[in-house]
Amino acid sequence: MPSLQKRLFCLLLAGLLLPCGLQAACLQGETKPTEETARTKGLFARVAVIGASVSAGYGLQTDLKAKVKLGDIVECLVEGEGEDGLDLGSNMLFRSPKTVGADQVDAALLHKPTLVIAVDFLFWFAYGRSGGSTQDRVERVDEALALLDRFKCPILVGDIPDMSMALKGKGPFGFPLITRNMIPPEPARVAINKHLQKWAKARPRVTIAPLSEFLETVQSGGTLKVRGNKWSGKDLDSMLQQDLLHPRPQGTLSLLILALDRLADSNDQVSDQICWDSDLALKRLLESTLEERTRYEAALKRREERRAEREKKRQDD
Repeated sequence: MPSLQKRLFCLLLAGLLLPCGLQAACLQGETKPTEETARTKGLFARVAVIGASVSAGYGLQTDLKAKVKLGDIVECLVEGEGEDGLDLGSNMLFRSPKTVGADQVDAALLHKPTLVIAVDFLFWFAYGRSGGSTQDRVERVDEALALLDRFKCPILVGDIPDMSMALKGKGPFGFPLITRNMIPPEPARVAINKHLQKWAKARPRVTIAPLSEFLETVQSGGTLKVRGNKWSGKDLDSMLQQDLLHPRPQGTLSLLILALDRLADSNDQVSDQICWDSDLALKRLLESTLEERTRYEAALKRREERRAEREKKRQDD
């Protein structure tokens, strides 16, 4: 009898202690959220970039000797690491804005983004087609806004700048990349931007990236001040490529810093998660592209050596 009581006592004690032991084991095995993991769950956890040639990094390879898209530069500005971003920017958006734009939005939605960056997404909905009334252009932009409205996360979308200065630029073949009939008249551009402002005001998740302000400052040779950065005079000359349509690496960084500064006004997460020092961000960009740039320079050196050998052989013969 004492033996049976002893066994019953042990079983009762085990039943009381087992839940405590399981709880302790769970607590020991639980991963406590660190500052890094907490950061990756924030606004920049899964960034999706959609848009045209600026988002695609057009011409940046000339300076960097490496293939870079806008999303790569965003990564150099964001502190900490999130999940892999999705960069859907395409040079082909100008050919069929509605079709290519819809495809980009569909692909971005599958990514379940925490932030959508669309700085030049609207551009070819307003530009591109010859002629067209102000109402026609507004309606085309409305088609783009309807696509953007499918995103329920924060959206950073660029307004419509005046790119008439690009008529004096030189593309790869020596002539401008746009023609005058592609450019919306000033009344149409103003109407589109007012329409965009009204659309964004009704959607707190939308922030407008001021492309117009950025380019007006660059064109006028004025001073651009953002978060301790200051660009003026000759600094602004290095902002745009020879086509006067696409930014160079420094111009892309400046534009993004200006855009993210606006995003910070409506989102408390932004200020502490962005490197606002453009020089440091540029250093990060150069470091991230060093391996590809080194391969490019080595290949270029080999081509030069082979050319010199052929020239020497020709002279010897």
